[in-house]
Amino acid sequence: MAHTTEEATCSREYNPVCGVDGRIYSNECVLNTVGVQISDPSGCGMEGEGFIETKAVPNDCLDIYKPVCGPDGITYPNSCLAAAAGLEEVIVGTCDVDVNSCPDDQELVCGSDGNTYSNLCFASAAGVDVIAIGSCSGTGCPEDYFPVCGVNGRTYRNRCAAEDERIPIQRIGVCDISNCPRIYMPVCAADGVTYENACEAQAADRAVVTEGACNTRPCPSMYIPVCGENEQTYGNACLAERTGVRILHAGLCEEQGRNCPRIYQPVCGLDGITYENDCQLENAGQLLAYAGACVGQ
Repeated sequence: MAHTTEEATCSREYNPVCGVDGRIYSNECVLNTVGVQISDPSGCGMEGEGFIETKAVPNDCLDIYKPVCGPDGITYPNSCLAAAAGLEEVIVGTCDVDVNSCPDDQELVCGSDGNTYSNLCFASAAGVDVIAIGSCSGTGCPEDYFPVCGVNGRTYRNRCAAEDERIPIQRIGVCDISNCPRIYMPVCAADGVTYENACEAQAADRAVVTEGACNTRPCPSMYIPVCGENEQTYGNACLAERTGVRILHAGLCEEQGRNCPRIYQPVCGLDGITYENDCQLENAGQLLAYAGACVGQ
């Protein structure tokens, strides 16, 4: 989190408030200085009228955003504030948000990507910061695609879109594939099949991996490791892109694996790639198929 000269004028008082970005700030002055609006405390997993009581109120908790996930499933700005909430065992990083666990409440928020989300939970699940309460345009329903089937047999983009037309919801999900729009905006689903659009993939109960048709061209059997944004090391860039993961940098992920010896004792991984030795196979997060180079290479 960036600090400004104005921030220095805030007191060290620990009276935490919840911002619309889902983060807990040490006090309202700090929140205002950062330029974030105050939110309902439930948005940060807090209770009360915007403040939380803690077992300990440390004066030395800095307003630094190095998030940790508590055993209560709540993301805290840093380990100090988690400890202030009485939590001892935390995991570095934000808590994963399961979109299926998000409430149906229509408390629209505007994300940093310019899209409107049904509520803070959906924005967090999409991995975007909230910049304002309400829709980005000030009117209308969010653009989230969580289809519902109306009693009129029509599939709506989300619950808000159906309620906007005052159509009762028959069930969650698309009505059937015949109700999907006849537009060709191909997507590649997790089953490796190209669907004409996201609606048809949803109708087949398949998660969309990437936009565009699936790439049926096989990836090269070369070990040129890259680190994905999920901190997983992939055998090469093609394998990372095929799973829809954005590449952070070339080489192994810093926190994964160990330095391997420069010994050529080839082994074949279950991904069909020949690795120089079993150490490199392990660093790539792959299982051993058999010793020796992969057949046909």
